[in-house]
Amino acid sequence: MEAKPTLICDRCHVELEEAEAQFLYLGNKMRHKVPRCPQCGLVYLPESLVTGRMRKLEEALEEK
Repeated sequence: MEAKPTLICDRCHVELEEAEAQFLYLGNKMRHKVPRCPQCGLVYLPESLVTGRMRKLEEALEEK
C-alpha cells in the first residue's frame, strides 16, 4: 500500500492535518474532509475533489 505524501503549509511550514471544512461553491454549501493547516487554516483542495464532487455539483446546477 502506498503512503500518502506529506503536505506542508507554504505559509507556516507545518504539516497539514485532515479536517472537515465547509465550502461555498456556486451558492451551495458542502462539507468535506481536506488537508488543512492547523495554524493558519489554509486548505489544500485535492484534484479528486475539484474534478469529482465539485464538478458533479457544477453539472447539476447547469441542468437547472
